[in-house]
Amino acid sequence: MSADPAGPPPTGDEHAELIFLRAENALLRTERDILVKAAGWFAADALSRRPDPEPR
Repeated sequence: MSADPAGPPPTGDEHAELIFLRAENALLRTERDILVKAAGWFAADALSRRPDPEPR
């Protein structure tokens, strides 16, 4: 049998850090999604406030 390619199981400290980092990653993804939606809203709002170009 071959050894586990992932290596030895994480220690208690490493496991706690993995849990923390996974939670932080989820929070950052949620914040990014909110910011992307807000940027889209601001862009659409700015475009709707532009004056119509003058006809030639």
